[in-house]
Amino acid sequence: MSSPDSITVVGTGSVTVVPDIAVLRVGAEVRSPRLGEAYDGASRASEAIVAAALRSGVTRSDIVSASLSVAPELTWEEGRGQRLVGYVASRGLTIGARDLARTGELLDAVVAAGGGAVRIHGISLGVSDQSAAEASAQEAAFREAERAARRLAALGARELGAVVRIDAGEAPPAGPGQPVPLRRASFAAAEASAPLEAGETEVQASVTVTWALADRA
Repeated sequence: MSSPDSITVVGTGSVTVVPDIAVLRVGAEVRSPRLGEAYDGASRASEAIVAAALRSGVTRSDIVSASLSVAPELTWEEGRGQRLVGYVASRGLTIGARDLARTGELLDAVVAAGGGAVRIHGISLGVSDQSAAEASAQEAAFREAERAARRLAALGARELGAVVRIDAGEAPPAGPGQPVPLRRASFAAAEASAPLEAGETEVQASVTVTWALADRA
């Protein structure tokens, strides 16, 4: 006899892959007393960074405009309160470098092109096409959830019935890290002149599965 009862279990799975792309998160930030000057300065620096990346062999499809912001810059003065001193404009870019051995050269070129406006927010290694790895990780996550559900059902003298619902998810990506201040940017680029070692990385996934529970025959 079937039962309307159900059990919900979360399963996680992962597969190991070799990264084949370096992702640079960079930006251009300009301060100026005039809003238009700040915006134009950030735009020019951003365009220079893009041009440098293209000259370094990056394809345009691997360059993405990630953010654009303009904000007032305020200061506090005793007896006068808050005062507007100018504006800060910033443009963020994500640049994909498929030649890992030349990532340091690319970073050097970006820093040189952006000049005093450049900001380096982080570098991470990834897989350009994660679809197959994600599918394998999801399969592993489902199998783990099913094993756990069968074990728990057996403890309650029940059996698993049909799957009622599946919610798929994946592990959140790593954050962009802290921006590298200008005075350290050229140093960071120089240190990156050695090629990156790809090593291995994990692609993780999670699934939340609900099964109907049935009474044992």
